Amino acid sequence: MKSDRFLIKVAELYYRDGLSQQEIAKKLHTSRTSISRALIQARNEGYVQIRIQYPEQSDLALERKLEEKYGLTEALIAVPAYEQSSDQEVAFQAVDYILRVLKKNMVFGMTWGRAMHEFVEQLAKDERLRSLSFQNVKVVPFLGTPGAIQSDSWNTTTYSNTLATKVGNLLHCASYNLSAPMYVEGTKEKELIESIDEIAKVLHMAETADIALIGIGSMQDDSSIIKAEIRTKEEYKELVRKGAVGEIVGRIYDKNGQTVDEDLKRKMVGISLDKIAKIPVRVGMSYGKDKIEAIKGAIAGGLVNVLVTDVPTAELLLK
Repeated sequence: MKSDRFLIKVAELYYRDGLSQQEIAKKLHTSRTSISRALIQARNEGYVQIRIQYPEQSDLALERKLEEKYGLTEALIAVPAYEQSSDQEVAFQAVDYILRVLKKNMVFGMTWGRAMHEFVEQLAKDERLRSLSFQNVKVVPFLGTPGAIQSDSWNTTTYSNTLATKVGNLLHCASYNLSAPMYVEGTKEKELIESIDEIAKVLHMAETADIALIGIGSMQDDSSIIKAEIRTKEEYKELVRKGAVGEIVGRIYDKNGQTVDEDLKRKMVGISLDKIAKIPVRVGMSYGKDKIEAIKGAIAGGLVNVLVTDVPTAELLLK
């Protein structure tokens, strides 16, 4: 049929020859609207079949399922290559996302922990930093610094202040320190410290950040809160009995993303869960079967709207 010939002609010019719809309209002496309709019809009638060639280290179908099930803005699933660990690939995917969305004049906030440390390690290796510019970007920590820790099981390179400084250096942009302890004796001390002008300014930047990079912690014995000696294992078990499933920015929350440890909430110096939930882009990094309930709670409470994880964790989240 003559109409079939026209559809195929338009499809060839558009998909094979790379002409724009306006250029095809001019060439065939018709309107751009006619060309647009012809391309849609060519696909509907099977003259054009689109096939996406997925890269080896991706699972985009799984990502889409996660996004649809949990209402995520985006899911990024790490598929480690040979001799590469999940934590390295999860961190790389987080780096890839941050470098894509971070623009000039933005404020980028970070939490603490091993996932954040691995993010910085991967960022330092990224060759794209040589050609990218982050004009007037500000990097801020979400928490103060833990006090003196007796055990050797905790590394100061995982502190929020340390990480923010390193990221600022790598991106060649301004970074700030929250010059305060992470944990104080009570509400009065917390309010006094947070009222200090220098600290109040950094907290305000953190609370009005454009992007948050968040480590999602579980209620296991290797939790950052336990390693930083802010809570004991026995106290953690009691919080689990009260419904605690995870930790973000030093706050313990339940399956709905609501604070469980009210006492700790009154003593932590840093951004609150309520403020985290108001940041436009909230990127959660987490993987492992022990993190499933923590991830679900973080999403349910609106603490995370972008998730970076691995394939086994994604599959468990979809069950």
